[in-house]
Amino acid sequence: MHLIKREISGARSRRRSVGGVSLIEVLVSIVIASIGLLALAGVNTASMRYTKMSQYRATASQLASDMGERMRANKGQAAVAAVVGPPAIPAVVASGFFAGDYDFTSDFAGQATKATIPAALNVPTDSKYLCSKQASVCSAAEIAALDLAQWRILVRDQLPAGSVFLMRQAGQVAMDLWVVWRDPAVASTEDAPALTTECPDDLHRGDDPEPASIRCSFFRINL
Repeated sequence: MHLIKREISGARSRRRSVGGVSLIEVLVSIVIASIGLLALAGVNTASMRYTKMSQYRATASQLASDMGERMRANKGQAAVAAVVGPPAIPAVVASGFFAGDYDFTSDFAGQATKATIPAALNVPTDSKYLCSKQASVCSAAEIAALDLAQWRILVRDQLPAGSVFLMRQAGQVAMDLWVVWRDPAVASTEDAPALTTECPDDLHRGDDPEPASIRCSFFRINL
Protein backbone atom coordinates (compact mmCIF):
# COMPACT_ATOMS: atom_id res chain seq x y z
CA MET A 1 0.00 0.00 0.00
CA HIS A 2 2.78 2.38 0.89
CA LEU A 3 4.58 1.45 -2.31
CA ILE A 4 1.54 2.33 -4.41
CA LYS A 5 1.23 5.72 -2.71
CA ARG A 6 4.89 6.52 -3.35
CA GLU A 7 4.49 5.62 -7.03
CA ILE A 8 1.43 7.84 -7.37
CA SER A 9 3.23 10.72 -5.62
CA GLY A 10 6.26 10.34 -7.88
CA ALA A 11 4.10 10.37 -10.99
CA ARG A 12 2.45 13.60 -9.87
CA SER A 13 5.85 15.22 -9.23
CA ARG A 14 7.03 14.24 -12.70
CA ARG A 15 3.89 15.71 -14.26
CA ARG A 16 4.42 18.97 -12.39
CA SER A 17 8.03 19.07 -13.56
CA VAL A 18 7.06 18.46 -17.17
CA GLY A 19 4.34 21.10 -16.93
CA GLY A 20 6.82 23.63 -15.50
CA VAL A 21 9.32 22.99 -18.27
CA SER A 22 6.61 23.42 -20.91
CA LEU A 23 5.56 26.77 -19.42
CA ILE A 24 9.17 28.01 -19.45
CA GLU A 25 9.53 26.94 -23.09
CA VAL A 26 6.37 28.85 -24.01
CA LEU A 27 7.59 32.00 -22.22
CA VAL A 28 11.00 31.78 -23.90
CA SER A 29 9.30 31.36 -27.29
CA ILE A 30 7.18 34.44 -26.64
CA VAL A 31 10.26 36.50 -25.72
CA ILE A 32 12.12 35.35 -28.85
CA ALA A 33 9.09 36.07 -31.04
CA SER A 34 8.76 39.54 -29.49
CA ILE A 35 12.41 40.33 -30.20
CA GLY A 36 11.96 39.15 -33.78
CA LEU A 37 8.89 41.35 -34.26
CA LEU A 38 10.70 44.38 -32.84
CA ALA A 39 13.63 43.75 -35.18
CA LEU A 40 11.26 43.45 -38.15
CA ALA A 41 9.56 46.70 -37.17
CA GLY A 42 12.96 48.39 -36.99
CA VAL A 43 13.90 47.14 -40.45
CA ASN A 44 10.60 48.38 -41.89
CA THR A 45 11.05 51.78 -40.25
CA ALA A 46 14.60 52.11 -41.59
CA SER A 47 13.43 51.06 -45.06
CA MET A 48 10.70 53.71 -45.08
CA ARG A 49 13.14 56.29 -43.75
CA TYR A 50 15.72 55.73 -46.48
CA THR A 51 13.04 55.55 -49.16
CA LYS A 52 11.79 58.97 -48.06
CA MET A 53 15.33 60.32 -48.01
CA SER A 54 15.82 59.15 -51.62
CA GLN A 55 12.58 60.87 -52.61
CA TYR A 56 13.75 64.13 -51.05
CA ARG A 57 17.08 63.97 -52.89
CA ALA A 58 15.36 63.21 -56.20
CA THR A 59 13.09 66.23 -55.68
CA ALA A 60 16.13 68.38 -54.83
CA SER A 61 17.81 67.30 -58.08
CA GLN A 62 14.75 68.29 -60.13
CA LEU A 63 14.56 71.66 -58.38
CA ALA A 64 18.27 72.32 -59.00
CA SER A 65 17.79 71.54 -62.68
CA ASP A 66 14.88 73.99 -62.83
CA MET A 67 17.00 76.80 -61.37
CA GLY A 68 19.81 75.96 -63.77
CA GLU A 69 17.47 76.53 -66.73
CA ARG A 70 16.25 79.79 -65.23
CA MET A 71 19.82 81.10 -64.86
CA ARG A 72 20.82 80.04 -68.37
CA ALA A 73 17.82 81.94 -69.76
CA ASN A 74 18.89 85.08 -67.91
CA LYS A 75 22.65 84.66 -68.02
CA GLY A 76 23.26 88.30 -68.92
CA GLN A 77 26.68 89.74 -69.65
CA ALA A 78 29.96 89.84 -67.80
CA ALA A 79 31.40 93.24 -66.95
CA VAL A 80 33.83 94.63 -69.51
CA ALA A 81 36.10 97.60 -68.82
CA ALA A 82 35.98 100.56 -71.16
CA VAL A 83 38.66 100.92 -73.81
CA VAL A 84 39.93 104.44 -74.48
CA GLY A 85 40.82 103.57 -78.07
CA PRO A 86 40.92 104.35 -80.78
CA PRO A 87 38.47 102.91 -81.31
CA ALA A 88 36.82 103.72 -78.01
CA ILE A 89 34.74 100.93 -76.54
CA PRO A 90 32.29 101.76 -73.77
CA ALA A 91 32.24 99.73 -70.58
CA VAL A 92 29.74 96.94 -70.23
CA VAL A 93 27.96 96.62 -66.90
CA ALA A 94 27.47 93.10 -65.61
CA SER A 95 23.90 91.83 -65.68
CA GLY A 96 21.89 88.75 -64.80
CA PHE A 97 23.94 85.86 -63.47
CA PHE A 98 27.19 87.79 -63.91
CA ALA A 99 25.90 90.63 -61.73
CA GLY A 100 25.22 88.23 -58.87
CA ASP A 101 21.47 88.60 -59.25
CA TYR A 102 20.98 84.91 -58.49
CA ASP A 103 23.21 84.80 -55.41
CA PHE A 104 21.21 83.96 -52.30
CA THR A 105 23.13 83.40 -49.07
CA SER A 106 20.55 83.71 -46.30
CA ASP A 107 21.02 81.25 -43.43
CA PHE A 108 18.46 78.59 -42.56
CA ALA A 109 16.81 80.62 -39.80
CA GLY A 110 16.38 83.55 -42.20
CA GLN A 111 14.21 81.38 -44.45
CA ALA A 112 11.73 80.35 -41.78
CA THR A 113 8.85 81.97 -43.68
CA LYS A 114 7.76 81.21 -47.22
CA ALA A 115 9.09 83.45 -49.98
CA THR A 116 6.76 85.87 -51.77
CA ILE A 117 6.71 87.36 -55.25
CA PRO A 118 8.28 90.87 -55.31
CA ALA A 119 5.47 93.39 -54.92
CA ALA A 120 6.59 95.45 -57.94
CA LEU A 121 6.23 92.38 -60.17
CA ASN A 122 2.93 91.17 -58.74
CA VAL A 123 0.49 93.85 -59.93
CA PRO A 124 -1.84 92.31 -62.55
CA THR A 125 -2.50 95.65 -64.23
CA ASP A 126 1.20 96.50 -64.60
CA SER A 127 3.22 95.71 -67.71
CA LYS A 128 5.84 94.03 -65.55
CA TYR A 129 3.36 91.60 -63.98
CA LEU A 130 5.34 88.38 -63.45
CA CYS A 131 7.53 89.49 -66.36
CA SER A 132 5.25 87.47 -68.60
CA LYS A 133 3.41 90.00 -70.75
CA GLN A 134 4.60 90.85 -74.24
CA ALA A 135 4.88 94.48 -73.23
CA SER A 136 6.98 93.55 -70.21
CA VAL A 137 10.11 95.61 -69.78
CA CYS A 138 11.61 93.71 -66.87
CA SER A 139 15.35 94.13 -66.40
CA ALA A 140 17.70 91.17 -65.93
CA ALA A 141 17.77 91.93 -62.21
CA GLU A 142 13.97 91.91 -61.98
CA ILE A 143 13.74 88.62 -63.89
CA ALA A 144 16.32 87.13 -61.51
CA ALA A 145 14.37 88.39 -58.48
CA LEU A 146 11.20 86.80 -59.86
CA ASP A 147 13.02 83.55 -60.70
CA LEU A 148 14.42 83.30 -57.19
CA ALA A 149 11.06 84.03 -55.53
CA GLN A 150 9.14 81.55 -57.67
CA TRP A 151 11.81 78.91 -57.25
CA ARG A 152 12.03 79.33 -53.48
CA ILE A 153 8.25 78.96 -53.29
CA LEU A 154 8.53 75.70 -55.24
CA VAL A 155 11.27 74.44 -52.91
CA ARG A 156 9.18 75.23 -49.84
CA ASP A 157 6.08 73.58 -51.35
CA GLN A 158 7.88 70.37 -52.34
CA LEU A 159 10.22 69.85 -49.38
CA PRO A 160 9.62 70.19 -45.61
CA ALA A 161 10.97 73.59 -44.52
CA GLY A 162 12.55 73.77 -47.99
CA SER A 163 15.31 76.38 -48.19
CA VAL A 164 18.14 77.27 -50.59
CA PHE A 165 21.67 78.62 -50.74
CA LEU A 166 23.26 79.88 -53.97
CA MET A 167 26.76 81.27 -54.45
CA ARG A 168 28.68 81.95 -57.67
CA GLN A 169 32.06 80.37 -58.19
CA ALA A 170 34.72 83.07 -58.48
CA GLY A 171 36.39 83.00 -61.89
CA GLN A 172 33.99 80.41 -63.28
CA VAL A 173 30.67 80.63 -65.03
CA ALA A 174 29.11 78.32 -62.48
CA MET A 175 26.82 78.44 -59.48
CA ASP A 176 27.21 76.38 -56.33
CA LEU A 177 23.69 75.53 -55.24
CA TRP A 178 22.36 73.78 -52.17
CA VAL A 179 18.78 72.61 -51.77
CA VAL A 180 17.99 72.34 -48.06
CA TRP A 181 15.19 70.71 -46.10
CA ARG A 182 14.30 69.54 -42.63
CA ASP A 183 13.95 65.79 -42.25
CA PRO A 184 12.83 64.82 -38.70
CA ALA A 185 12.94 61.13 -39.64
CA VAL A 186 16.75 61.21 -39.71
CA ALA A 187 17.35 63.53 -36.78
CA SER A 188 19.45 60.97 -34.93
CA THR A 189 23.03 60.80 -33.72
CA GLU A 190 23.96 58.08 -36.23
CA ASP A 191 23.35 60.50 -39.10
CA ALA A 192 25.02 63.53 -37.52
CA PRO A 193 28.64 62.77 -38.61
CA ALA A 194 27.64 62.74 -42.27
CA LEU A 195 26.26 66.27 -41.97
CA THR A 196 29.49 68.04 -41.12
CA THR A 197 30.33 68.76 -44.78
CA GLU A 198 26.90 68.34 -46.30
CA CYS A 199 25.74 71.95 -45.85
CA PRO A 200 27.57 75.27 -46.42
CA ASP A 201 29.02 76.90 -43.30
CA ASP A 202 27.11 80.13 -43.89
CA LEU A 203 23.83 78.27 -43.63
CA HIS A 204 24.57 78.19 -39.86
CA ARG A 205 22.96 74.79 -39.44
CA GLY A 206 24.60 74.43 -36.04
CA ASP A 207 22.50 77.32 -34.67
CA ASP A 208 19.31 75.33 -35.16
CA PRO A 209 17.78 73.50 -32.15
CA GLU A 210 17.75 70.28 -34.21
CA PRO A 211 20.77 70.57 -36.52
CA ALA A 212 20.83 66.86 -37.39
CA SER A 213 17.42 67.17 -39.03
CA ILE A 214 18.67 69.69 -41.63
CA ARG A 215 19.77 67.98 -44.81
CA CYS A 216 21.41 69.49 -47.89
CA SER A 217 21.96 68.38 -51.46
CA PHE A 218 24.81 70.13 -53.29
CA PHE A 219 24.88 70.86 -57.03
CA ARG A 220 27.28 72.79 -59.23
CA ILE A 221 25.41 74.38 -62.13
CA ASN A 222 27.65 75.16 -65.09
CA LEU A 223 26.30 77.85 -67.37
